Amino acid sequence: MVTLTQLVLYFLRLGAVGFGGPVALVNSMRRDLVESRGWLTSDEYENGLALAAACPGPLAYQLAVYCGYIRFGIIGGLAVAIAFGLAPFILVTIGAWLYVRYSANWQVRALFYGIAPVVVALIVKACWNLGRRTLRGDRLAWAFALIACAITTIVQRELALMFIIAGLLGIIIFGRRVGGRATAMSVMPLFLFFFKTGLLVFGSGLVIVPFLKTQVVDEYHWLTNREFLDAVAIGMISPGPVVITATFVGYLMAGIAGALAATVGIFAAPVLFTILATPLLLRYRADPRVAGFVRGVTVTVVGVLVGTTYLVGRQAIGDWLTALISVASLAIIIYWKRIPEPAVIAAAALVGLLAYQPMRPDWLLR
Repeated sequence: MVTLTQLVLYFLRLGAVGFGGPVALVNSMRRDLVESRGWLTSDEYENGLALAAACPGPLAYQLAVYCGYIRFGIIGGLAVAIAFGLAPFILVTIGAWLYVRYSANWQVRALFYGIAPVVVALIVKACWNLGRRTLRGDRLAWAFALIACAITTIVQRELALMFIIAGLLGIIIFGRRVGGRATAMSVMPLFLFFFKTGLLVFGSGLVIVPFLKTQVVDEYHWLTNREFLDAVAIGMISPGPVVITATFVGYLMAGIAGALAATVGIFAAPVLFTILATPLLLRYRADPRVAGFVRGVTVTVVGVLVGTTYLVGRQAIGDWLTALISVASLAIIIYWKRIPEPAVIAAAALVGLLAYQPMRPDWLLR
């Protein structure tokens, strides 16, 4: 039998060294908790994975909180929620402090000059993986995704209302088919915004990108396009859940208090869903109306993510070198899977550092 201390220490370590995104983290949990240690049964793990996929919130984080809850109730869920996010929070906060302090140095700009195209490649890969799992051969799902992609690209922003409409249409369309299945500001707006964002994030943490860009860059103008790209890059090269990007944004807006408010906000939704709604969701997740709503939202997310990838790519790729870095990175992460993503990012950062002065990419300053 596992103790609460053992489980907390495991997720504290996983949060500190768990690179590779949600798929890698989820696979690590299965290997460690089910196959190696026997702390969860295979059925418990599969139920938790299904629940995490069906509920809003980053997949790996939601599954981790479920593991704590299923073993030790509310105390276990809350303890794991804190432990899994603690190390990424500290690392990203330190990174945000360094970014603010040294962002005027050309070396910092050079690093992100190389890293940003890799971020685009990783988002493209996430689009492919999410679309392959979600859309499959379903023509109506493809229609939802393509319409969402077109709208996002044309209006150059993500419309929150589109997800609500897609969910309601999903009840009608998919429900039947499922059958029985650091500027000073108040931290409260940051908390509320990231709490709302956490409610609309399904599956991969990269789905946070369209929600963040719409509000943080386009509507509220909290960050520039370049700062937003840098924030996403920091979230992706840090261990733990990718949604830790929220911490970086919060720090840029309101220092440590903002980082804390944004982190608590983005993780509050999956924690609440897991602890308060697990019994209900396990009972009703096969209800055709619930399944239809979730299906409508998730297939729409694919299209929005594709459209946002185009918008992000326009800011990250501005010359032949960044285009080459993006294409080469995408080829490596698809065809040479043994090369870890952090290694690809580090190599691109080095290329950016070496090429920045000769290339003189003035478009980065726009």
